[in-house]
Amino acid sequence: MKSPDLFDAEIRVLESARQAMESRDVEAHRAALDGLIREFDRVIRDMRRLINHADRTERELNRANRRLTELTRSLAYRNRHDGLTGLLNRETLIDEAEALLAVQGIALILLDIDHFKQVNDRYGHPVGDRILKDVAGAMRIQAPENGLCGRLGGEEFAVILPGQIGGKALGCAGCIADAIRAVRREGHPGLRVTASFGIAFAAAGTSFDRLYICADDALYRAKHSGRDRIEVVGDCITQS
Repeated sequence: MKSPDLFDAEIRVLESARQAMESRDVEAHRAALDGLIREFDRVIRDMRRLINHADRTERELNRANRRLTELTRSLAYRNRHDGLTGLLNRETLIDEAEALLAVQGIALILLDIDHFKQVNDRYGHPVGDRILKDVAGAMRIQAPENGLCGRLGGEEFAVILPGQIGGKALGCAGCIADAIRAVRREGHPGLRVTASFGIAFAAAGTSFDRLYICADDALYRAKHSGRDRIEVVGDCITQS
């Protein structure tokens, strides 16, 4: 069976009009004109509907693409950042440090909030979470522009300083320590926050594991020497 032509209706109307034009019948002319007008209106309506549908489809596609882009960016961000503080997560920070160590020396600053368990026990976990965010904020503000700030887990944080050695890393840690001491929580005037710091330096080619062990050893000394202090390991520069 032959499929109907997409323009069968138009062809029929035009043929009727042509036949009417060849006749002298006024009624036939009027009927043909009415038919042409109705067909013209139908075509206009169909065109408007198609245009509106195309516009709506384009808008919906654009909206879907924007949403997909937003979701992709959000997923990429969440994959690299700690959900609570917004700092780089442990995996990302280590990956970035290893990439830097392949081409240059870096300084690693480890910091651990003092007596954080007591903060949670006494003031509750919501306050503890807020303190973690406050510490993260202090790190963002005080770290240099090229510094990488991350949360390693729990109340332990880290700052990576590419190419930084000696006094610059120590100065950065001191500024962060001061900012943490200035943290206050409304409604808890007795709450005081401090952190202990361990700093280590490594030349290009040093493994991150060795650098971390050195910084962690310095942090351990700071914790066991009274807390709220900065200790430095200066002999973590050989390749391993």
